[in-house]
Amino acid sequence: MRYSLLSRAVKLLNENHSRRGQILLTRSSSNKARSELNAQHAGQQQEEVTKAAEETGKLPAREPLAKNFFVGLTDRELLGYPEVIPRDEMANLQNALLPLNNYFAEEQQQEQETQLKQLGLYGLNVPTDYEGRGYKWSASLMASEPEAQHTSLALGLQTHRVVVDLLCELGSLEQQERYLPQLASGQLVASEAILEYTPPEDDFFATQAQYDADRRCWLLTGEKAFVLTAPAGQRQLFLVLAQTQQPNVPGTLGRSSTIFLVDSQQQGVRLGEAHETFGCQAASMRRIHFDQVQLTEEQLLGLPHEGNRYAEQLVRSSRLRGSLTGIVLAKRLLQQLASFSVDTQQCGVQLKDLELTRVQLSQATCSIYAMESMLYMTAGLLDEFAGQDVTLESSITKYYTLQQLYTIASQSLTLLGPQSLHRGQFWEQGLRDAAQLCTQGESLSTLSLFIALTGLQHAGQQMNEGVRKSRNPLYNPGHIFGKFLSTNTLEQPKTRMLLAENLHPTLESAAQCIEHSVARLHMAVDLMFTKHGNAVVERQHEMQRLANIVSTIYAMWSSVARASRSYCIGLPLADHEMLTASAICTQGRDDVLRLATEIYSGNYVNNDNNLLRLASQVTKSKGYFAVHPLTFNF
Repeated sequence: MRYSLLSRAVKLLNENHSRRGQILLTRSSSNKARSELNAQHAGQQQEEVTKAAEETGKLPAREPLAKNFFVGLTDRELLGYPEVIPRDEMANLQNALLPLNNYFAEEQQQEQETQLKQLGLYGLNVPTDYEGRGYKWSASLMASEPEAQHTSLALGLQTHRVVVDLLCELGSLEQQERYLPQLASGQLVASEAILEYTPPEDDFFATQAQYDADRRCWLLTGEKAFVLTAPAGQRQLFLVLAQTQQPNVPGTLGRSSTIFLVDSQQQGVRLGEAHETFGCQAASMRRIHFDQVQLTEEQLLGLPHEGNRYAEQLVRSSRLRGSLTGIVLAKRLLQQLASFSVDTQQCGVQLKDLELTRVQLSQATCSIYAMESMLYMTAGLLDEFAGQDVTLESSITKYYTLQQLYTIASQSLTLLGPQSLHRGQFWEQGLRDAAQLCTQGESLSTLSLFIALTGLQHAGQQMNEGVRKSRNPLYNPGHIFGKFLSTNTLEQPKTRMLLAENLHPTLESAAQCIEHSVARLHMAVDLMFTKHGNAVVERQHEMQRLANIVSTIYAMWSSVARASRSYCIGLPLADHEMLTASAICTQGRDDVLRLATEIYSGNYVNNDNNLLRLASQVTKSKGYFAVHPLTFNF
């Protein structure tokens, strides 16, 4: 299922891009019309953002941070780490977290569902007008940290809050008044129902909804898999994404998706088999069957046939809240590993004194620091700016977090030795949970392609003219000659970003690492466009390298911004935060240079061509093709 989702993701992204006319590179005859269209669209977006800023009291949105890395641009003002929770509100929030910390620090008691309701965990992000706590992104993530000590429990609460987020953004006033008070109290538990066990190859979803004009209702049919369910007897609200057909638009052109809110007690809704998953075994996951479920217009979330457009808001919430669960699990793994290295001796030497152990602990610390910095920086951008585009930032945060989480969980076993093999121990369960988080929902491969495609689409719109000239050298000799005389190289890129001016002076070298990395990303993107043109979307291995580069840059950016703030305001151990940020940037600079060099080298130098040729024989032989090494040929 993982690879079918990967192929479908690439296919759907390509279809959406071409359908909207946002082609990366076009011929010069269409440039003028496309520029006018983009200018008109940008003007409309600016008016909407300004209006939203006035209504919410937030600042107007800034240019997208991570997307602009692809074109070599940076926003120095965003090196100021966001402080979106005032001092008095932070004190109140910390006091409100005390009972949560105490509860989750102890062994879980019976009647857990009742305790969760009393603690108000279901209403953290529900507005105060609907009996919730009204926490914004940063505050609700911070308040979710105690529960994340129990990964399986956190998954259920996380999907509940994702539905609340979408209901607050897209729901009508009637829907909010109907559902939000019950969701805040825990009388109604929400869950996403999006994944399918056997997704179709040519359609969005096998689950389909058809509109019955006579009865003025929708008929939902199909099934969803891996749906987190509440305890037996608990009423649930499922957020279902189903395929629909636009009226009077035949065939694939009219194919779309729509979001519905389905009550578990409605006729035709049935709980199916339970999924025995690899990790997070305390979480209840089941199939949900829908048999001609009648849905009224009031159960339609947003506009009909606009599910693909709303999916961006849905996955943004899911990615950020899912990243928090991974960060807390990584912290627990590091804490246990540090305690083990302090308490364990081998051959009269404590593990903590061995160089390999010290390096491994430090690398895990740097990874967690970068994950946490990225998460709360992205949340801060959402809280501080109205309508801020964080599509790429939220995707990068989840992608980087889950990659590093699994690395920490698997590498920890090398220090523990055979004792980590016992079933039921913390280490074994931690590895299982990490693997579950990495595979549940969208896979890391799919996410990496989404990151690269999103960045390339943004870059293609701005770099179109220069790429067109590079791909037609005979008609643009001046442009080619200028690039030939340029002294800007991959090893020594020329930058004028002046990022160090917005950071503490101690981080000047770290800022230089970020500048060089952004310049190398831009050069790699320019080269890929020039070499491949529109076919760049088919270079999936190179796109994966781009995703790793931009993820590393965002980790570096968030880390130095956080460390600079910590040192300037005098937080405890801020000097070690500066050291951590410097280590992240030094390692990140080397990783970016390596990845960019592989892109510049091309298939015949970086080994990609050999691997692709081997893959042809592997698929032809349907497995390992080499004969036994002791075989005679006579």
